[in-house]
Amino acid sequence: MRNVSVERRIRRRSEHRSRSTAVSIALVVLAVVAAWIGTESVLRAVGAAPLLAAPQTVVDAALRPDPAFLTIAELVAALLVVVGVVMVVLAVTPGRHHRSAVQHERGAVVIDSRILASTAANAAGLAAGVPEGNTSATARGRSTEVRVVPLTGVPVDQSVVREAVQQRLSALDERFGRRVRVHVEEKGTLA
Repeated sequence: MRNVSVERRIRRRSEHRSRSTAVSIALVVLAVVAAWIGTESVLRAVGAAPLLAAPQTVVDAALRPDPAFLTIAELVAALLVVVGVVMVVLAVTPGRHHRSAVQHERGAVVIDSRILASTAANAAGLAAGVPEGNTSATARGRSTEVRVVPLTGVPVDQSVVREAVQQRLSALDERFGRRVRVHVEEKGTLA
């Protein structure tokens, strides 16, 4: 008996990136700032000299700033805005890997887009009759783009190449063979 919800969860985890890196960075920064404030407070309580600057000195400098402090504060504020925007983008965007799930009777199967591109380039090279190095492909989602550099004097039929790539990709999953674009370069290479 197949457990569809488990397979769906496995596919989703394989296709989407975790946000744990961004969360870990934010927590480390927060922990460092909290540790600094705590250390400075303890040092002030026992009457020792501060490590970097006493928190009260920082607050006093912020309330009565001089021109040098304003420049530093503006740079720090700009840096914090950039970091904040990056964190918000990481939190909101879905974070997809370049992978696609394929239906299979044995369970969850996930194919990397580089494998799809390599398969498309191989099929194009065989259909065009060119060496392996004369074809390249990129696969994004369900669309694939293939580039073929023909051998000088040997014509390449674009429709034959497209049909071969579509057939090969459709054997993996019919969704992959739907949008295939083939570009044959005008200038060829010597054999």
